[in-house]
Amino acid sequence: MNREFRITEWNQRMFRLVLSIVLTMLGIGYQSLIGQTGIRLDECDVPYVDPQEAGDDNGQNRDTLYYETYFAEPNQVRSFFIDINAFGGQQTDRVKAYVILPDSTRKEIGGLEFGNCVDCVEGFALMDQNELLVTGVSDEATMNMWLQSLNQPDYQLPGNLQTLVGVGRISGVLPACAIGLFVEYSVYSNPNNASTEFATYIHCPEIIGDCAPELSRQIVCQQDSLYLTAAIDPNCIIPGAAVRWTDRNGWSADGLTASRQLSGHLGWYYFEVEDECCTLVDSILVEIPPFAMAGADQSLCAGEALSLSGSGGMQPYWEFKGNSLPEGPMWQVPSVSMSDNGQYVYHAFDADGCEDTDTLMVSVNEPLAPVLAGTSPCFGDTLFLSLDNPANFSAFTWMHPNGTVLSPPFVTDFQADDTGNYTFTATDINDCPVEAEVAISGAPLPAFDYEIEPNCDSTRIYLFPDIYQYAWSTGDTGAVLASATGGDFQLSITDAVGCQTTTPISLPAPEGPAFDVVLDQAACPGEGANVRIEMANPDLPVIFSLDAGQTYSLSPEFTGLAPGIYGLQVQDDLGCIQTQRLIIPAPDTMGVRLPVERLDVRPNTPISLQAETVGNIVAYQWVPEIIDSGGPNTDFVATQDMDIRLVVEDDQGCRAVAGLPLTIVLGDIYVPDVFSPNDDGVNDGFTFFSDLGSGEQILFLRIFDRNGGLLFSTEEQPLNEERLGWDGRQNGRELPEGVYVYHGAILYGNGYIRHLKGDVTLVR
Repeated sequence: MNREFRITEWNQRMFRLVLSIVLTMLGIGYQSLIGQTGIRLDECDVPYVDPQEAGDDNGQNRDTLYYETYFAEPNQVRSFFIDINAFGGQQTDRVKAYVILPDSTRKEIGGLEFGNCVDCVEGFALMDQNELLVTGVSDEATMNMWLQSLNQPDYQLPGNLQTLVGVGRISGVLPACAIGLFVEYSVYSNPNNASTEFATYIHCPEIIGDCAPELSRQIVCQQDSLYLTAAIDPNCIIPGAAVRWTDRNGWSADGLTASRQLSGHLGWYYFEVEDECCTLVDSILVEIPPFAMAGADQSLCAGEALSLSGSGGMQPYWEFKGNSLPEGPMWQVPSVSMSDNGQYVYHAFDADGCEDTDTLMVSVNEPLAPVLAGTSPCFGDTLFLSLDNPANFSAFTWMHPNGTVLSPPFVTDFQADDTGNYTFTATDINDCPVEAEVAISGAPLPAFDYEIEPNCDSTRIYLFPDIYQYAWSTGDTGAVLASATGGDFQLSITDAVGCQTTTPISLPAPEGPAFDVVLDQAACPGEGANVRIEMANPDLPVIFSLDAGQTYSLSPEFTGLAPGIYGLQVQDDLGCIQTQRLIIPAPDTMGVRLPVERLDVRPNTPISLQAETVGNIVAYQWVPEIIDSGGPNTDFVATQDMDIRLVVEDDQGCRAVAGLPLTIVLGDIYVPDVFSPNDDGVNDGFTFFSDLGSGEQILFLRIFDRNGGLLFSTEEQPLNEERLGWDGRQNGRELPEGVYVYHGAILYGNGYIRHLKGDVTLVR
């Protein structure tokens, strides 16, 4: 019976396939005729019967119907049901349902075809979750039984239920990430020329599950365990979906619950439900709630008392600089010093044995030292007292020796009764008190006299007495000033105690040759400067001197001049001399120095050299090339004698060189001239000895008798090991006392080989 049914079903499908091919060849089949397209179905939970009536074409055509809705509430699982009464016929009607995903793309979640096609269903067909559960149901009772078994609502299109031809339902669950539902119909029949009507009923999607998971965690410190639990509506987990816990470090565990070791695993955990459409993610922070409270940070001045009082938890104690202080919430220091400065950690435990810590910073401040300025004035002047680092102090006052507060801190018309100790009292920025004193004395202003001597090339002024320090506004100093131009000057006179007065002095202009000086300064140390004298009257016959008239030159140009002060003179043909003080500054200093003058080291000694430089050095080159690091320091292993040089260059292209010799010093080798192999533990073997400071080893050691016969030979042995040397035997036979000949070689760590030959006496 079943076999006959299958043959008949196969014959029917083959018939429909052949018919479809023939109709297509004749130009009749699924041709697209002009007609209505894109008819929108606006509502759900209402039947649509023959919705093509909106069109005005009476011919056969294929119409596209569609229903589209979007959801207002996110992260909800919804059920959907779409009832179809298509009837089919020789043409094919198709219905497809799509979920609208967050990126507005669509994913097919079910579809049915009715009529004449290979995949067309017969009778009543039910597709649930994109899986065809049944087709070919021919009676209404069986249809209802299927719907009831799946707890689905009643079929809402009663038409033609007696024959169940072209009847079907598409159902399923929309994923939580769905933002909408889209249903598309491709309908061929036209209501004006067909004996049947197309109908559909779209059930409004219903929320069947809220997919916001409830996450919880349980911490058991005594067991060092962490337990994670997620509660979520079962409808939110579509069959085949992946359910897991993860953290940001790559750990994961499948399922609604998970557990792991607590130590080292605090932080954020993520619960994920991932299906073929989307991934639902929620997170929970796992941390031990804080309960230990250390208190506020404290800032103290040195010498004040420190008192710490922690709270919260059980079995508390303080920790300072890695050391545990006596148990208890209190810690006191009667008088703090800088050693008490730092971070204090308060430890406490809860009832589950979980530890919590809190910290506070204790800042111990030494009172800041004031930088005070107050120059002893001359009598009659004003004394100014100042603080050069005011940013370190929040408030301060100055007090006169007589106890009067100075505000502002200066004394006008300073006299003898104003001398003494001025007291500075302040509070620094750390609220620490500060007090200091400044001793102030005074003196009368210096008195002076002068004499002016005019000449054809300059005007000279002589000041008296010459025990004062005289400074002119030109920058010249001394009791004598010569001016080639004359003019108005300011003269400052300072006596032996520092009292100073300033007075204007006018000098008449002398007659003599006028000129300008052009100075081309040297760029690098060791180079000379160039000077060119440009005469105001280039036709005036003159001679030039840079040594204050000791020697003269006809040329106005002087080259290769060393830094210093020159007495420039220009003398015309009438004997008038114009004098100018010429200062040639030294070029910017640059240079290099190595920390030692020479190095005497053992082979394979690590060497580290750090150069000391002056100036803006931009390039370094060590010689020889094998030790060149390109920087101010070089590190290498000494294996051979070297003449080490460092060449540096500054940003002006100036160069300097420093160097030192490096000599490899080989360690001394001690060779005994007698040994006694009598097993008394002293000198029982003959070998070579050293301090092993040069990486040396015995390359070979050979013992001969007086006739040249070889008695003993060994190679590549360490020094200082008698048991590895000659024991006074030949092939196990003790040799008689006497004088024997040795020949050996020492291989040093740098590859140098030293040969040793001589006699050794064997004594029993």
